[in-house]
Amino acid sequence: RRRTFISKSFIASALIQSVTTFNPTSANALEGDLTSQLFNEDGSLKEGGAIKETELEAKNRKITLTFPSSSNGDAALVSVDGQDIDAVEISSASSPTVKVTYEVPEKWTAAPEYIDTLLSSRQRACDRIAVYQVPGTFKDFSILEKATTIGIAKALGIKTVRDGVFPKTLPVADVVTGRKVTKSAVSIDTDVLEGENSAKEEKRKYYEFDLAVAPDTCGTSAENLGLGFCPYDTVVLLSATIVDEKMMVCGITCTKNEWKQSNADLKRVRNSFFVESSSS
Repeated sequence: RRRTFISKSFIASALIQSVTTFNPTSANALEGDLTSQLFNEDGSLKEGGAIKETELEAKNRKITLTFPSSSNGDAALVSVDGQDIDAVEISSASSPTVKVTYEVPEKWTAAPEYIDTLLSSRQRACDRIAVYQVPGTFKDFSILEKATTIGIAKALGIKTVRDGVFPKTLPVADVVTGRKVTKSAVSIDTDVLEGENSAKEEKRKYYEFDLAVAPDTCGTSAENLGLGFCPYDTVVLLSATIVDEKMMVCGITCTKNEWKQSNADLKRVRNSFFVESSSS
């Protein structure tokens, strides 16, 4: 089986450090052409179009979304490509108070096309960008801390997201890398007696995962080696955090070709994902 075969090539690790990277071991040569195109020898995703440190950062446009600070139900509240949450989804939720932002390159056309206008061929840079709020209450980061142990799909509530947002086989995708990063945030404390507000800076944790996704059926691709599993055709970049006891997740889906040409931009989009507390 594909997962049995792949699992031998990855190190099972827990997220235990403030900034920790999990790198799978080298994939077996039998993985075929697609795997060699997607991954470096150490198992990390290839930097197909890495940007030099001296190059100026591309201009971006900010996407802003609002989510409720509390909601009922078993389904995730989802925004796809910057669209507002459906009214049906928030009918049982409180007024929107959690602010979510991310940035996309100015050179991309508007969603859902995401055409890179600086490429001579004007190709798409990604399939879609989704942000969702996982049902339930999360008192701490313990579930994200053990995400690589219990499974990314379970930890990030991927199965609560409606069909069509992510690839159907994402819950059984292979984890290429995972890491924990911190981002600075400003929170507002209110002194009830004095009636004054004070701002303080704090560090918030974000858990990032790169997933390689294979289709349901292999088809007639030349990269299908007949080993009983399908070659990867999609990459999904995830980032998750918990704010106000609500888990917020950003997921960026791209094809293998989109990854090869736009991976640097795609990772910057994920890195720009930020959630503000309702008290900020």
